Amino acid sequence: MKRALLAALLLASTGILPAAAPREIIVAAGETRAAAVNAFKARVEIRGRLDESLFLVGGSLRLGGEVSGDVICVAADVEIGPGAVIGRDLIVLGGRLRRAGDSRVAGRVYDIRSREGLRQVTASLIPFLPESGGMTFFKVIKIFFWLILALLALAVFPAQVAQASGMLPRAPLRHLGRGLAALLLFLVLLLAFLLLSFLLIGIPLLIVLLAAYFLGLIFGRAAVFHFVGERACRFLRISAGPAFFIVLGAAVYTACKFTPYAGGVLLALMDLLAVGVAAGFFLRRRRASS
Repeated sequence: MKRALLAALLLASTGILPAAAPREIIVAAGETRAAAVNAFKARVEIRGRLDESLFLVGGSLRLGGEVSGDVICVAADVEIGPGAVIGRDLIVLGGRLRRAGDSRVAGRVYDIRSREGLRQVTASLIPFLPESGGMTFFKVIKIFFWLILALLALAVFPAQVAQASGMLPRAPLRHLGRGLAALLLFLVLLLAFLLLSFLLIGIPLLIVLLAAYFLGLIFGRAAVFHFVGERACRFLRISAGPAFFIVLGAAVYTACKFTPYAGGVLLALMDLLAVGVAAGFFLRRRRASS
């Protein structure tokens, strides 16, 4: 069920899936909801308590109660009312944010709704990032895209992303080798399915292959971002949650994009690790279930 939800949300975020009918998620005053909220184009109203994180793409959020975890909203109309409490981070990408002065956010607030907002965030996290010349519009879009998808993977698979992140320091060379092998296998299958597509039978196989690679890369990058952000927080002695790990890891990834020579090598290694740890995690889960 979670895998189907992730695929649907990913397709929706890239504009492939038609917009779903708006729906309502309401936690009334005095009520407590234990399950996380992961919604697309919904009207979400929290007047009671949510004992988990909230992830919303599109739609609107009215928060007058308490959310114990992270609140992550993408292209949504967000209103944080008087007395509202957020236990971890508040991250708003696009859309609109209105926040009452007496609301409380225990973690960090990221209001990223423009190119300038992204500049400010990356500059605050990585002071040595060049302020001019490298941040083109298309690079900003790609950074937003991967950050959103990594946060989405964390919202849908929080435990699995943390587990995959924990696998990275145990056998990094094995993950690099597995990532290289998986990439070569993908290229061979891609070529084979492209040739078969002339016979029509290869078209559905090609679609499945691209979807599997894309979803694996998203999961793997989320795990790598989580690992890099967690280690950076340990080094800096910062207490933060998983969503902040992803943001900080994505910021390090961004810095690599604008670092000549060495940055390209680090990006290639990070992507090989992402593919390798995704493949290793799913192989381990498959062996455990068999």
